Amino acid sequence: MLSVKAIYDGEHLKLLEPVHVQSPQEVIITFLQDAPVTTDPKADICGADIQQLVGQSPAFSFLLDEQEDVYTDADLKVTY
Repeated sequence: MLSVKAIYDGEHLKLLEPVHVQSPQEVIITFLQDAPVTTDPKADICGADIQQLVGQSPAFSFLLDEQEDVYTDADLKVTY
């Protein structure tokens, strides 16, 4: 499955990035009602934003528990 952003103006569908397919493909189009319309695919959330969200999220706080630290450097097959 491949997801590609596009703009639909009521008549035409304009893909925001190139898509290379070998044959006709069946597609599903989902309209994102509240999403801002942009023609810049790089205007989406960036890696730094994701890192900040993950850093503030309690989702990974369980990793701070000492019982979760089950591996040591001795478990490494290759040391870099």
